Amino acid sequence: MIYDVLEYGAKADGVTNDAAAIQKAIDECSAAGGGQVVLRSGRTYYSSSIIIKPYVDLHLERGSVLKAHSDLTTYFHPNEGQKDNGVKIEGTPVTLKPSYAFIYAKDADHMAITGDGVIDGNAFAFVKQVSQDYRNVSFWTLHTAGCDDVLIDRIRILNDLNVANSDGIDPDHSTNVRIIGCHIECGDDCICLKSSAGNMEYGPTKNVLISDCTLISTSAALKIGTEGTGNFENLTVNNCIISGSNRGISIQIRDGGHVKNAMFSNIIIETRRFADCWWGCGEPISITTHNRVPEKQSGHISGIIFRNITCDSENGVFLSGSDGN
Repeated sequence: MIYDVLEYGAKADGVTNDAAAIQKAIDECSAAGGGQVVLRSGRTYYSSSIIIKPYVDLHLERGSVLKAHSDLTTYFHPNEGQKDNGVKIEGTPVTLKPSYAFIYAKDADHMAITGDGVIDGNAFAFVKQVSQDYRNVSFWTLHTAGCDDVLIDRIRILNDLNVANSDGIDPDHSTNVRIIGCHIECGDDCICLKSSAGNMEYGPTKNVLISDCTLISTSAALKIGTEGTGNFENLTVNNCIISGSNRGISIQIRDGGHVKNAMFSNIIIETRRFADCWWGCGEPISITTHNRVPEKQSGHISGIIFRNITCDSENGVFLSGSDGN
């Protein structure tokens, strides 16, 4: 069944906050057993937070734009009143830090976001470049935490290359993940597998396939870590092209989680060194495991295979580890 948000009161004029109308359509769709909530083409839907419910397909027709509202006070705060309880030392705690979500879903089985429309995060409503070397930051674009059976297929993420921490896709404690046929440009990691402290109630990041993607990053195009409190297992990356990036493939372990069984094949990598303020030094491949803090041993990296990798880079392959790793 189709739920047209215009019929629920959305103005779609690019000025009015349409969040309430979109949310009402989503809620009714889910309550009725599921269907498709549609944003019609040729319009801009200006919205603060929306929460996707089970069995809802949020569908953006080609030519439609869902644009994030510039007033942060209108946003849903999934962790209101929670504190990060001292887990900052493990990297970005994510769920325990103050955070505001534009499109949010929790326990939303069989939900989807589809269509050829545009989701505009409106980044420069929240960040600004304060100097050549220092930036206020936004956050990750697509973050799947504790999810199973995830398909991310043929999406384009076009983040400003000057905005730090604007990761593209971050599977976190997620399993059976397929990222296929995507084009991603980011000022931080394009695709970054994580196992963060803030989501330790979930299992490892496991059974991940990344294929047929084109990636551009002023940090690392493909990365595992640094948030690695849990394990990473059974990872395959193939048929990808990395260009114009500060670092190509990076396995960067700083916490107690281990990396086991990862294969990288049929990949073209072109890197160059950007300014010192960005992460990386033009390495096509960088594999490191170092203790984030002296009293806690970082994890092991094993079973890594590189096959048919072509590199054109301003630096060499870098391998490094702490004693005992």
